[in-house]
Amino acid sequence: MRPLRLLIVEDESLAAEAVGMAAMDLGHIVCGTARTEEEAVAIAGRERPDVALMDVRLAGGDGIEAARRLRANYGIRSIFLSGYANHAIMARITETYPLGVVNKPYSLAQLKLALDLAARRLHGPRG
Repeated sequence: MRPLRLLIVEDESLAAEAVGMAAMDLGHIVCGTARTEEEAVAIAGRERPDVALMDVRLAGGDGIEAARRLRANYGIRSIFLSGYANHAIMARITETYPLGVVNKPYSLAQLKLALDLAARRLHGPRG
């Protein structure tokens, strides 16, 4: 399967590094890391990733709004990584047409499944 080019959107440095390393261990390419909604939009415009791995809550912004903007401006879809799974947040996430939602804390197997499914949806079964 063809590797995905990923934008990591996470305001906690250690969490961003961990998900980036895990994604690379799974054979994907991290083309950028953003800590804020505005950084995510700027990096996405420059790098054009296949998928954003998006935290729901960002310092000085909102991951759900960032995902909406990435999809509207560049056609980039998101996989949400979240420790917040209440009904209101899930309803907002659904409005962005995500490729997936992975609840924190997650295992490498859960991340792999989400990325594999995203790759199949974007590139077909042969990648």
